[in-house]
Amino acid sequence: MKTLPPCALADLTFDITWEKDGIVHKEHYFVDQFNCWRDIVPKDLRQDILNCTIEDSISLQASPGQLVPEYRPDNVHFLPKSRLDIFLSADGLVRGRFYPQGMLTGIPGIFKGNSTPFRCIDIDGDCIRADLNHPMALIPMEITVTVHAKSFISEERGGICTDWINLALSGPGMQARHNRQPTDYFSENFFDRRDSRRDSLYYTRDRFVQHIDARARQNLSDLYGTLLRSGDAVLDLMAGMASHLPNNIDLSALHGLGLNANELKRNKQLTAHTVQDLNTDTRLHFQDNSFDAVICSLAAEYLITPVSIFKEAARVLKPGGIFAVTFSNRWFPEKAIRIWEELHDFERIGLVTEYFHKSGGYESISTVSKRGYPRPHGDKYFSTIMFSDPVYAVIGKTFPGSG
Repeated sequence: MKTLPPCALADLTFDITWEKDGIVHKEHYFVDQFNCWRDIVPKDLRQDILNCTIEDSISLQASPGQLVPEYRPDNVHFLPKSRLDIFLSADGLVRGRFYPQGMLTGIPGIFKGNSTPFRCIDIDGDCIRADLNHPMALIPMEITVTVHAKSFISEERGGICTDWINLALSGPGMQARHNRQPTDYFSENFFDRRDSRRDSLYYTRDRFVQHIDARARQNLSDLYGTLLRSGDAVLDLMAGMASHLPNNIDLSALHGLGLNANELKRNKQLTAHTVQDLNTDTRLHFQDNSFDAVICSLAAEYLITPVSIFKEAARVLKPGGIFAVTFSNRWFPEKAIRIWEELHDFERIGLVTEYFHKSGGYESISTVSKRGYPRPHGDKYFSTIMFSDPVYAVIGKTFPGSG
């Protein structure tokens, strides 16, 4: 096989798998036009990419500190709250949560406006313990690089140098607990909303709109395609005019439960539908063990009593069934819970993971992220937003032999 020249361009995906506290996390990051000469990756990996044929993959095991900065004890600082240059009350800090490093003062190398996150790992009276280490610093991981397309340029002047692995690992790790302790996402007022009226009033108006771009919708459909099987009976919670399921899966039933009857009627994948407000009636009116899978797409941010819903989902699932909760970084701000807007994208994965933990009905939990894809040319935000909307998922599997 002829090796491409060092000036080759390649479309890649990085699949990064890691595990912590019994939860398997999978990060999928698309790289558009990786420059084999200029962009940053480990030296051996660069040559492997050049040697790969299309749809070939390379895998490597990365020990802690190999792909991200190694853990340093001196990156944990015990600081009085008076050392915080705060955009929010110091008393509002929450143990286990992440905040921008720019709010810390008097630490060498930290400047105002720095958005790199630190974790508040302890609060002791008027002091906090701030961990500035990378969230993945202590975690081994497996990275698989797949080459999807190649081309080469004969001459190039100028341009930028991109560290793609650093981008792919910006965010992962923030969803995991610190020292196995639950992160406090449930303090007073965290589930308040700007518009506290009944949801049935807000959703009276038909909204025949797509909530994420076309590339993200395809990524969401592909994800569901890995989780569902032909013959499954599926419940779609907080459903609308699209369920985002692949057309090549022949489900035995797809029951949509949502708030707008006209949107549900427009959803051609549904075999039945029910109009119900889960924020006023948390009971799922189905028999135990009714479904092989429950999905909730792009709507978890609107639930004000989510743990009750997650318990109900476990009840109506068959033994070994799955509940897949997917979301992005777009929502209706009037109806989103307060904490959702305050969190980093990957902390939102942690929040939904805690819903699964608190509900107590699931044997295992896993998470997925899909990011980095270019925004489709025809999308209305193409000129202002470079990347396609990210897709995040948290999947719980019920205990075998119980509903």
